[in-house]
Amino acid sequence: MKLTFPFKFLTLIAVIGSSSFVSPMAKAGQFGETALDQTQVIAIARPYGEGKYDLLVIEQIPKKKQCWSESGSNPVMVTPLLLNFDFTGHCRRATDGNGYSVRIDGTDYSLDYLLRVVPRGGELMLVGTPRNPKMPELIIGETQGMNAGFMKIILNPGWQFTKRTYNGKPLGHFYFSGSQANIMIAPSNSSPPSSSSPSSSPSSPSSPSPSSSPSPSSPPSSNVEPVVPVPDPPINPTVPPVTPAPTPSSSLPAPTLNQTNTS
Repeated sequence: MKLTFPFKFLTLIAVIGSSSFVSPMAKAGQFGETALDQTQVIAIARPYGEGKYDLLVIEQIPKKKQCWSESGSNPVMVTPLLLNFDFTGHCRRATDGNGYSVRIDGTDYSLDYLLRVVPRGGELMLVGTPRNPKMPELIIGETQGMNAGFMKIILNPGWQFTKRTYNGKPLGHFYFSGSQANIMIAPSNSSPPSSSSPSSSPSSPSSPSPSSSPSPSSPPSSNVEPVVPVPDPPINPTVPPVTPAPTPSSSLPAPTLNQTNTS
């Protein structure tokens, strides 16, 4: 049976669509990165609402108007100067997940991690929250203190700013690029793998052997021995009625036996 024209047309569109479709993961795998001058980029905890913060990334274009200023320490307070003028051609900024993401050891994790600014332990932390609960949380940076206003996020060791590239051309997307050997992950997620492998092997054989042998044997030995030698006073009164087997009948009065042995 011959195909009608509309059916042929729809079939052709389906074939073209399936062959030209590229998944987001495949595109992410094609992205590269290029290094940046770390002094020309800043990550900022930007306040909004009540007690809430999000992430703002600003890049200074060399020899242009100053985009921000810093003051103080623990935390370093930031004045976003770019808000006072038209910063086009002077500053580059990113305000959400379309403008920044996580990259580790050359792999783009923009589809796997969400970048969030959360309060913890009297400061703000920049964390990478995994979409998959089986993946660890990443601790990328900290404000090292708390105050009202814009605060600088200081990147932890192993992290740096880079720019996304496509076919060798730099894009406006910022990477928080890390090395797996040096980056920090949340203690709750990192402790199970690290503690189970090294600590379980030495502790399991060593702890049961010494601790199990003395702990059960010591109570019975202390209960039996006080009949012949001199034990602690609270043990002797309970021992005579339980163990009348020893021949010396003089041991029945516990205080008399204790006095003769001690003298």
